[in-house]
Amino acid sequence: MSIQHDKFGRTYQWFLLILLGIVYFLSTATTFTSLGVVLPSMINELGWSWTNAGLGFTLLGLTCGLSSFLPTIFIRRVGVRFTLFIGLLIFLAGFYNLYHTYAISSYFLGTALIGVGFTFLATVPGTYVISRLYEKQSLAFGFYFTIGGLGGVIGPWIYFLASRIWGTWRMHWMISAIILSIFVILTIIILREGKREVAHAKAVNQKHSNQDTPSIYRTRQRWTARQALRTWQFYVIAATYTAFLWCGITVNSFAVAHIIENGFSEAIAAGLLSTMAFINAFSRLIGGAVGEWIDPKKLLIGSLAIIILGLIALSIASSWLFLIAFTVCVGMGYGMTFLASSVLLANYFGRKPYLELFSIMNLISTLACLAPFFAGAIKDYSGSFTSAFLIIALPVFVVLAVTLMMKPPAHKMRKRVVENTRSTE
Repeated sequence: MSIQHDKFGRTYQWFLLILLGIVYFLSTATTFTSLGVVLPSMINELGWSWTNAGLGFTLLGLTCGLSSFLPTIFIRRVGVRFTLFIGLLIFLAGFYNLYHTYAISSYFLGTALIGVGFTFLATVPGTYVISRLYEKQSLAFGFYFTIGGLGGVIGPWIYFLASRIWGTWRMHWMISAIILSIFVILTIIILREGKREVAHAKAVNQKHSNQDTPSIYRTRQRWTARQALRTWQFYVIAATYTAFLWCGITVNSFAVAHIIENGFSEAIAAGLLSTMAFINAFSRLIGGAVGEWIDPKKLLIGSLAIIILGLIALSIASSWLFLIAFTVCVGMGYGMTFLASSVLLANYFGRKPYLELFSIMNLISTLACLAPFFAGAIKDYSGSFTSAFLIIALPVFVVLAVTLMMKPPAHKMRKRVVENTRSTE
């Protein structure tokens, strides 16, 4: 991130990067990472089953995935700032329903709304702006994802603050609404759009294309979103993105309850989840720095492997050794997979179609939202989450095997030229 273009100064670049990171931080803290901690109190007070609770988390992931292409449409038509404003309004509507939840329908509506709001405020607009702002994309992504990932550290403690001071889980949603509103509005005010931003983005893209790092593949071909969607490599990358969400959503939903059932206290369980999120966050920064020198595919393979190990450790969760292994492995694997899949997408297909491709990848990852529902149903049927955590590790293993065989994509026309050249030689 030390390289900058004179169209925008370093102060603006850093300030905007931090603001976007904070918006992502708060979006994460108030949704996926904190809902799993709030759920036990909601279930105890309102008398729901774990299947219904898991379905609410499924709706959160489902609406987040299915709406992932909407921010792309809004950004292309009305700009990033207006897209962020719409996302804030959707988020506030979701918080309102969750604060006033008494019936299960209000809970479902609230989780659905904050799922849609997440796509409007978090990674889709964030990665789009950053990809046009910085030449060293991997490092910038790593910094952004790190700030956002730290929301997983703070999220559970917002609930504990609300329950200890106000004595109710409902204040969690009120606090979340107030803080998120402040920083989204500030980001909208600071963010610049127009001719200057377009000129800066073109200059950044040109310099990035001219970088020569032999150990890292960066396409020199010009891809469109339609061409990229015809390659199998895109779907493998999308599968890796889906795999870590498949694991992460389930862990955030039920790890606390599973650890408590194995004889540990609620404070220990929440502390482990926060520690995992902390490791998750900083693994993205480390991965972003390393990603400037090592091919993201190698990072992706390693991160998928350690996620599997972490899930196996969590399924056992019978001692501190397994709890520590779960916390470290899932934390590192989640963060590195998130970063590596996003950077690999840009390296394989370029920055121009990135907004559309990243949105479609998020849409495909909607499949991951089925995991909490299945895990909750298995819990109600068997009385334990152990089998559920082992079962969700199986698709990750399959994705890992396919990723090992993946090669960089190439246009069909280009392939024919290469083959003809080789035949004449």
